[in-house]
Amino acid sequence: MMIFRILVFTLTGFAIGAVMMGLGSRGLPSAAVRGRWVTLLVVFILAAGAVELYRAARLMRSGTALFWLVYIVAGLLLLRNVWLLPAASVAYLYLLIAVYDGFSQVTGQLFGRHPLAPRISPGKSVEGLLGGLAGVLIVSVVLRSLAGLAVPASLAVGTATAIAGLGGDLAASWVKRLSGIKDYSNALPGHGGFLDRFDSFILAGALVGGGLLALA
Repeated sequence: MMIFRILVFTLTGFAIGAVMMGLGSRGLPSAAVRGRWVTLLVVFILAAGAVELYRAARLMRSGTALFWLVYIVAGLLLLRNVWLLPAASVAYLYLLIAVYDGFSQVTGQLFGRHPLAPRISPGKSVEGLLGGLAGVLIVSVVLRSLAGLAVPASLAVGTATAIAGLGGDLAASWVKRLSGIKDYSNALPGHGGFLDRFDSFILAGALVGGGLLALA
């Protein structure tokens, strides 16, 4: 019953935020409106993720309050950052996460020999982490103009994105391990659920997005 009340509170908060942000877009220039619609998309992802987390939490014996606290705080920080950042900067951050996920998976499958966190996510390896980090550092520099960053700042953002992305991925994997499920849902064919696809982006957007705001 407590988890249900938390879920209702979370979804209601995200929904109210979506409505207020949508109303705030009226009369704004087209570039600003596009940025607001990016925020609405993030609201949808967070709301869908909350539903998936609720389903997983019902199968857990303990620790649900902690995961809900982390999810709600990260979600609110992500919303704030996406609302304040230019759309190009949000795209930059998402591309970095996508590159990290892709490179870490490929290099891990090809060269992975040393487990990174076997009790939480047996498929992750140190080699995959290093491959993902190398990929994200290269792309962070190549695409740095999207966020208006100098090379040193882009390297710092790339490193922080990889670390935060790994943290989000491990946290989501931990919930799945405790819940005894393979995927959060089948909402995204080939990817699982929204949390399976966007777990890294949620935490990286919450933490690294604040850094991009400070650098702006």
